[in-house]
Amino acid sequence: MINTAPKFKKVILLLKDKHTLDTDIVSTIKVEHEDCAMVVTGDFVIITEDHGGNNIDDPSSVKGKIYELKEIDSYKLYHI
Repeated sequence: MINTAPKFKKVILLLKDKHTLDTDIVSTIKVEHEDCAMVVTGDFVIITEDHGGNNIDDPSSVKGKIYELKEIDSYKLYHI
């Protein structure tokens, strides 16, 4: 995890669907991350999830995802 990042029980992102044909109604895709940290920096949102033990020598224990702000419609945060 990112040590200085705020940690959340759950983060739900609604991503804009790039493949929608209707320009009047924006279609969204729901993505959920649990037990994660989230940082907004520049034009990006970085979310990291802890998988397994907190051993720094185990590179597979943290999974991260980077989203561009322009692809996010909205989000909801659930505090720990």
